[in-house]
Amino acid sequence: MAENWDESVDVIVVGSGAAGLLASIKAADAGKSVLLIEKTDKWGGTSALSGGGVWVPNNHLMKADGAADSPQEALTYMEDVIEEVGPCSSRQRKLSYIANAPRMAEYAEKMGFRWQRAPNYPDYYPDRPGGKIGRIIEGQTFDANKLGAWKDSQRKGEQDAPAMAFATDDVYLLPLATRTLKAALRLAKILLTTAAWRITGRMPQTIGQTLTGQLMHIFTTKTNAEIRLNTALAGFVQSEGRVTGLVIDENGTTKRIEAKTGVLLSAGGFAHNPEFRAAHQPVDGTWSSASPKDTGDGIRLTMNEMDVGLALMDEAWWGPSTLYPDGTTGFPVWERSLPHSIMVDQTGARFCNESESYVDAGRAQLDRNEQVAAIPAWLIMDARHRKRYMFGTAPGGRTPQDWLESGFLIKADSIDDLAAKTGVDVDGLKATIARFNGFADRGVDEDFQRGRTAYDNYYGDPRVKPNPNLGRIEQAPFWATKIYPGDLGTKGGLVTDEFARVLTSDGKVIEGLYATGNNTASVMGRTYPGPGATLGPALTFGFVAASHMAGETVPVPNV
Repeated sequence: MAENWDESVDVIVVGSGAAGLLASIKAADAGKSVLLIEKTDKWGGTSALSGGGVWVPNNHLMKADGAADSPQEALTYMEDVIEEVGPCSSRQRKLSYIANAPRMAEYAEKMGFRWQRAPNYPDYYPDRPGGKIGRIIEGQTFDANKLGAWKDSQRKGEQDAPAMAFATDDVYLLPLATRTLKAALRLAKILLTTAAWRITGRMPQTIGQTLTGQLMHIFTTKTNAEIRLNTALAGFVQSEGRVTGLVIDENGTTKRIEAKTGVLLSAGGFAHNPEFRAAHQPVDGTWSSASPKDTGDGIRLTMNEMDVGLALMDEAWWGPSTLYPDGTTGFPVWERSLPHSIMVDQTGARFCNESESYVDAGRAQLDRNEQVAAIPAWLIMDARHRKRYMFGTAPGGRTPQDWLESGFLIKADSIDDLAAKTGVDVDGLKATIARFNGFADRGVDEDFQRGRTAYDNYYGDPRVKPNPNLGRIEQAPFWATKIYPGDLGTKGGLVTDEFARVLTSDGKVIEGLYATGNNTASVMGRTYPGPGATLGPALTFGFVAASHMAGETVPVPNV
C-alpha cells in the first residue's frame, strides 16, 4: 500500500545543533534534498551554549603546527581511558571516530568553516598512554552580522554577557589577569580586538556561538537545504522494518514527510526532562547547563515506536555546578582548580581532586552523596582566592552585592563562623583544612593527587609554589558557595554502529535511521577523554551518517 505523504525529501535531520547543521550541509553537498527540523523557535541547540571545542586527534592543524599525533596513539589513549560499556564504545566505533574526525574537520574547512587550534589545552588524562596536549580545535571568531535574518533566532545563553573576541586558550589566563604579565597582556589583547571588531561594525562570536554561527552561515549560503523552526518530531513512519519518513508537528499542523534516503536524529539528550531523568538518574536536571528544551524527544519517541538498543541512560557529562542568584547555572572550572580552595561535603571532608576533569569531579560528588550528605557540597576559599582570581564573570576583589545578599557567596571572619553559616561540621572542616595546608606546604596532595598532571596545572597559578594548584587556606575572610552535581547534558541514548546507524536491542541495523550526539550513547563511554569530546563525536558521526546516506565510502581502518 502506497503511503500518503504530504511532502517528500531525501534526508530529514532532526535537531539544529552543530551536528545537525553539519550533517545537513554534507548531505546537501552530496546532492541530497535535505529538510532540517527544529522544535523550538531558536536554532543551535546545546551546541550554541557550549564551549565550542571539538576534540579531534591527529587533526590537520596539529600536522601544520608539527605537533606529533597518530591514529595509533589516539586509539591507545581511548582504549586506556574509556572503560568497556558495550557496543556504544566498541573498538569499531572508536576506529570510525579516529578515522573520520579529521576528515570531518577538513571537510568543514573546505566548505568555508574557519578553525583554529588550542595548542596548550591538554587531554584530561595527559599522563595516560597516548595522551596529548593540543588536540582540541574550535571556530575562529565570527561576525554574527553575516547571519542576516537568522542572527536573532540563534540560541543564546541565559547570562547576558557581552560578546568578546577570545579563544579557548585565553580562558585559563583570564582568572590570572592581576597575577601574571602574560595574562594581563592577553586580557588587553582581547579587549582591544573586541573594540576593533565593534568599531568596524562587526559582532564577534566565539566558542559555541561561532561553531553554530559559522555552520548556519554555510548552511544558508552554500546549500539548498531547508530549515524549519517550530517543527517537532511527532513520530516515525516505517515499512518492512525500515524507517521511511517522519510525522512532524509544524506550528500545530501534523504532516507526514517521506525520507527517501534516511533520517538522522541529532535532537540532543534528556537533560531537562525531570521524569525521564528520575527513571534513570539521581538528579532531575535543575543544575544542567544544557539547552532548556533538551527534553529527550529523539530518544523517547524512538523507544516508544520501535525496538532500539539503549545504553548509558544513567550517565551525563557531569560537572560541579553553581546556581547564581538569578537562577542561571554556573559551571566552575578554574574556580575550584586554583590555589587556596577546596571542595568539601557536609562532614567537612574532601572527596575528590578539585582540579580534575569536571566529569570525574561531578561523578565523585554523586558517589560521595551515597555515603554522606554531599549535595550540596561546598567550595571553600580563603581571602587570597577571592582577591586574586576571577569567579565566574566577577573579577578578583570585586564581589557583586547581590551574591552576598542572596547567600550565593557566604563570607565569614573565621572557619568556625563559616562552618556555622554553611552547616558544615566544624571539627571535620578544621581537620581537613589542617591536613590540606600540609599538602600545600609540601606541594603534594597525598589524598587525591591534585596538581599532579598537566591538565590540573592548566588551571593553576604559576606564581604559587611548589604546586600551582595547592595553596594554604588560612587568611580571612573565608568564602563558600554551594556546589551541585550539574552537567553539560546527558550522554546516554540510542546505540549506534560505526556508520551512525541505530541498532535494535539485539544489535541489528534499523535501516533508514541514523543518530548522533547526545541522542545516542556516547563512544566515550563513562568518561571524558579531552576538551570537546562531546562535540567531537556529535559532529563526526553526523558527518559519517550523511556520508553513508550519500553512498560514499566511510573509512574504518584498523590501526
